Amino acid sequence: MLDRIDLAIRAERLAKRQGEQQPLVGDFVRFTSGQIERFSWAGDRSIQTAPGGSFYLGVSGLASFSGSLNPPVPKASLTLIDEVVEGAFWFFHHGSPGAGRGVHFTLPCKVFVCSAPYQGFVRL
Repeated sequence: MLDRIDLAIRAERLAKRQGEQQPLVGDFVRFTSGQIERFSWAGDRSIQTAPGGSFYLGVSGLASFSGSLNPPVPKASLTLIDEVVEGAFWFFHHGSPGAGRGVHFTLPCKVFVCSAPYQGFVRL
């Protein structure tokens, strides 16, 4: 459970994410097929998504992802829309690494629509 120190860390890291217009790891994407996923890796010209996984929120406000990746989609196929979705993240309690010290929380995340066809794993 987040205490006041963890809440301060969360607020500091969230502030570093806000104002970014580009897609960040942990943000959401809606494909024309209706599939909604999260960005899990970002390169210069492409980005990959995942249907699930774990998103660690680092000191810089950027997230890293642990899980499987779908094929990349071009960043040029993405459009930011006026929607926000709460996404799950975690970091170490009081910023101190160690086994069993993860604290979990949500943050508001941007949502993009993607004009490229969905080529990832579809859960049935």
